[in-house]
Amino acid sequence: MENPIQLHVPVFVSYAALESVLQQQLVGTYIPKPEEGVAEQPYAQVLDVGLAGSSAGPYNLLLRVQLKILRTVLRRDKVDLYASVALAYDNATQQLYVQHFSMEAATSSGFYNTALEVLVNKVAYNQIIKKTRVDLKTIIAAELAKVNSQLAEGMELKGLKLKGAVAAVGVQDILPKPDGLSLRLQVQGELEVAVFDLAELMPPKEA
Repeated sequence: MENPIQLHVPVFVSYAALESVLQQQLVGTYIPKPEEGVAEQPYAQVLDVGLAGSSAGPYNLLLRVQLKILRTVLRRDKVDLYASVALAYDNATQQLYVQHFSMEAATSSGFYNTALEVLVNKVAYNQIIKKTRVDLKTIIAAELAKVNSQLAEGMELKGLKLKGAVAAVGVQDILPKPDGLSLRLQVQGELEVAVFDLAELMPPKEA
């Protein structure tokens, strides 16, 4: 098994699955996080998080964060913030994360929206955007187990049969779909190649 061969494996992650992870990480969080021995009241608390696909320019995901505003000047029971985000993938940690974002508040008051956006961009960035990292190790491990199982038995391609095991994996593309994200994994393996149909590998004859 001397020849490294690259395979492309599609992986789909639903927005419902991503939402569930983000809700566990964010719902109930105070902004800013209370510090021991500091009596200052937080500005807001995260009530809910939602996700949807987006095709707004360079952004590929719409993140909705519902806040309860706790300070007297800006106090409101519920306020929705919408962040258009561009996702990236860290192959070293196998995590999806927000690379770029643009955040807007959605209330009937332009002044309130501006004040809230300033608050969020200055105070809440580290506690909201930086926490929207989703670990995909389990999902990717399951897909690699499938590939390795096929390779152990022998994976038949056009004119070839491959046997071996995966040596490395990386995410090449992230594409938003209506109900989830499509990831394209590039898998590199140390494989044995058996050619059983040379005709399939030959270029088509010219007319």
